[in-house]
Amino acid sequence: MDEVRTDFPHAELELIEMGTGRDDSPLARAANLAACLGLAARVLQRRRPDVVLVHGDRGEHLMVAFAALQLGLAVVHTQGGERSGNLDEIQRHAISKLAHLHFPETEDAGERLRRLGEDDWRIHVVGSTYVDRIVQGLYAPPSEARAAVGLGPEERFLLVLVHPETYLEREGIRAQAVAVLEAARRSGLRSVVTYPASDPGYEVIVEQLRALECDPAFVVRRNLDNDVYLGLMAGAEALLGNSSAALVEAPYFRLPAVNVGRRQTGRARDASVLDAEATVDAVLIALERARDPGFRHSLSSLQPRLGDGRASERIVAKLKATPLDARLLEKQLAY
Repeated sequence: MDEVRTDFPHAELELIEMGTGRDDSPLARAANLAACLGLAARVLQRRRPDVVLVHGDRGEHLMVAFAALQLGLAVVHTQGGERSGNLDEIQRHAISKLAHLHFPETEDAGERLRRLGEDDWRIHVVGSTYVDRIVQGLYAPPSEARAAVGLGPEERFLLVLVHPETYLEREGIRAQAVAVLEAARRSGLRSVVTYPASDPGYEVIVEQLRALECDPAFVVRRNLDNDVYLGLMAGAEALLGNSSAALVEAPYFRLPAVNVGRRQTGRARDASVLDAEATVDAVLIALERARDPGFRHSLSSLQPRLGDGRASERIVAKLKATPLDARLLEKQLAY
């Protein structure tokens, strides 16, 4: 919330605090999402915005889109048509079916939306909003980002982020986190580690991170502001884990990334991404490859696939030009 206030100092902000359950069970997750639906509907009914823009594939975004649809508000979706190997895959496509207007990142994603039955005139390929700030240099300088987490000016380090795989049981999630963290330790580099997303099973990852808080090999943070995290990406040796940041932001820094496990299965990726099974040995082999100077040099001419950093401009321009009329709101599938 503090980061949003910094970026949008004049905006009226409301925080939806779900809070019906704090454990990491699927039941608590479902109860929280139900609370999100009701609270989001009340906020949207009170404010009556022209459009409701939702992003990506999170369950919270699905609830907001559903609430907006029930209230007769136009739903706009960014990052539709992508693929991912998690429960997020299903949620993403569900949001797309609720949306009236789509801003996918790539032509392939746009084509998937058409195959889902979405009208061609509703689909506008714009690139990724995630990379706009990178291309425009709107992030902390690497020296400031290092200082923000207590790293030395020339210290080499890894960025590590492990989320739950929602198709794994708790012990599988734990084993994956242990493999990634142990490989990071054996690398001999310090690792900056941030907390996982709040998907079912996240507590077993948090348990592992809490055990590292006094370990000098790790810098553990619950969260980092986006501009600091991007600044760290600009100076890191490699990105390790199963975050979509490996596939989206990292290529724009020509940053080698080791993607572990199946959370990102099916997603397109650039040559900067190396996939590894969730074992210590497999991760170490991929990490050694990522740190090879020849591999890093090979990325110098990489042309990332997610656009030129002007996605936000294109979205704003199209929204301004789109009539909020019956044609937009009375949606029928183009089957």
